[in-house]
Amino acid sequence: MIILSVPGTIRMVLIIIAIFVIIRFIGRIMATKKSVENEKRFNQNNDAFRKAKEKSESEKGKVHIVEGGYREAEDVDFEEIKDNEKKG
Repeated sequence: MIILSVPGTIRMVLIIIAIFVIIRFIGRIMATKKSVENEKRFNQNNDAFRKAKEKSESEKGKVHIVEGGYREAEDVDFEEIKDNEKKG
């Protein structure tokens, strides 16, 4: 009876090892896929930031009048704040 269970035990151990190897392989594939997606997203954000910075630098000092902006602005009278009022 012991002789018959040894091959079955070895086969079961090999099956378990094979399952762990397959799971590790799938995990590495998933991690690689996620890494590629993160790198692509990072490059897109980096390119967008670089383009926005270049546009900002090229438009430095220029004034644009935009039609249809916020019309619910409230004008407030100017009041000068004295130094002792700032501290208190």
